[in-house]
Amino acid sequence: MISCSMGTIEAVPEATKFLMQNKSGVRLLSVEWNNFDFGDISPGKISEKIVSDGDDYVRFETSNGKRYRTFNLYDVKKYTRDTITFTDNISVYNETDKQRGKLGDILDAN
Repeated sequence: MISCSMGTIEAVPEATKFLMQNKSGVRLLSVEWNNFDFGDISPGKISEKIVSDGDDYVRFETSNGKRYRTFNLYDVKKYTRDTITFTDNISVYNETDKQRGKLGDILDAN
């Protein structure tokens, strides 16, 4: 917010952005959300894209060749900067085996 003699002006972002940060021990491959490609995200790295508003699961693959998605939908509102942080404790759904688990459990399965 910016204050001036005429009142308060709230700055509005010019774009809708979605930032993904990987704080897990798992390398996320072919990460996508709402048909936007975020590429591969190694542990300790981030990927940020300008996106359209919408809601979807974040989908990705891992080195075990299986396809996963977040258990929860992520809703990105227009003209905001939303963030998802992947940790070993985030709930994921294994689309290949139709099972729910924690992202960190993938490390133990490899």
